[in-house]
Amino acid sequence: MKIIVDYPPNFELIKAAFPLVKENVFAYAPDIYNPNKNYLDPIVIKHEEVHIKQQGDNPEQWWQRYIVDSAFRFSQEAEAYQDQYKNLQKLTKGRTKLFNWLHTLAKDLSSPVYGSICSYQEAFEVIKSNH
Repeated sequence: MKIIVDYPPNFELIKAAFPLVKENVFAYAPDIYNPNKNYLDPIVIKHEEVHIKQQGDNPEQWWQRYIVDSAFRFSQEAEAYQDQYKNLQKLTKGRTKLFNWLHTLAKDLSSPVYGSICSYQEAFEVIKSNH
């Protein structure tokens, strides 16, 4: 896996489907694309590594389904956010700090960036469940 400062090969499809923000990074197996040269926290890298695993040898097919199938997109993001939260649980001291992380992750997952695929409460519960 490399971190590439560029847009992924399918960027035009992604851009047409989702509202993009400066913080966006993209997994396109086997690499992570970071076009805006954002600082990538190791926890964010872990999130993207989950997507790389999910994509296997066919990132193009995975992305095609991810873009059109909101239930699939939710399942893929839920797994990545659960992994991210699990890693944060190991690194975060204090319940309040951990709750704040969970709140931030749930806000992100339920945002328009992913096509508003779930409510905040649903995101909160699925991330917290760690399955």
